[in-house]
Amino acid sequence: MEEAPAMTVPSGYLDSHLHLQAQSLTLTMDSILERAEKAGVERMFCNATDEEDWQAVINLAGRGKEDGRLAIVPFLGIHPWFVEGAKAGWEERLLARLQGVPAGIGEIGLDKSCRADFDRQRQVFVAQLQIASALKRPVAIHCVKAWGPLLEILEQFAQEKQLPAIMIHAYGGSTETLQRLIRLGCFISFSCRLIADRKRHPAFLATPLTHLLLETDSQGGLSVAGAMDGAAANAIDEAGGTKQGSEQARNVLPIDIENPETSCSEPADIPGLYAWAAAMRGMEQQELRQRIWKNGEIFTDTLLPR
Repeated sequence: MEEAPAMTVPSGYLDSHLHLQAQSLTLTMDSILERAEKAGVERMFCNATDEEDWQAVINLAGRGKEDGRLAIVPFLGIHPWFVEGAKAGWEERLLARLQGVPAGIGEIGLDKSCRADFDRQRQVFVAQLQIASALKRPVAIHCVKAWGPLLEILEQFAQEKQLPAIMIHAYGGSTETLQRLIRLGCFISFSCRLIADRKRHPAFLATPLTHLLLETDSQGGLSVAGAMDGAAANAIDEAGGTKQGSEQARNVLPIDIENPETSCSEPADIPGLYAWAAAMRGMEQQELRQRIWKNGEIFTDTLLPR
């Protein structure tokens, strides 16, 4: 009997977190998607931020499938910045949407740096986690200055064996917090701001490859080119990577700040972050792409077509 052929892993890029649903992007969406496909982006996780976004994200997901190669995976939810605007009955409406569409839940979370009432944030966050648990949907989480409350909630869900698949987007916490999240099985995603923010480098290097994701956080990410200032270049050497990896990371960055294609403002810009990340970790970019693709498939396993 012949052996079954091994599953092939696409050689393209996954952008694990972005926002393409803004009405201001409508007229340029064709070119955004075309550039993404030309850059080798094969899958994107597009996140809503409030109820008014939900249909737009769903529409984008359908549009992505039409070209047969570039897949847009939708995530629906209420961001902590907008919890006070959530209208009565939002839970039922979110549940109804999710029952009709293979979507994750996001972007949701906790943020003590914003003005939204924190008790309300916690209430909305927990309610969305409960929906995700019941429907077995992956969750994209935003967290700023609220790591203690976040861990308390996630660990309680885990203790009750109700924790859904979790991705922490644009991670900016400590390595100690990272270890607790990894023990919970969370995926950790880093955005382009990683390059310039030396405080994020130790956590990036400490994240196991089996839990790593990368994102542009388009419509909110820092320019890769702009990130490569003198302080960021020095930070590469201080991050704890190998000397060779640090030098490679410096060399692969797009440093022509006059070229708009080097910004992290759209999914086509993700290759620059992958190149930097692979060099920092002393590995081949193809190996990193395949590992992150696999991580993304594990994270969104309940959403992908069979």
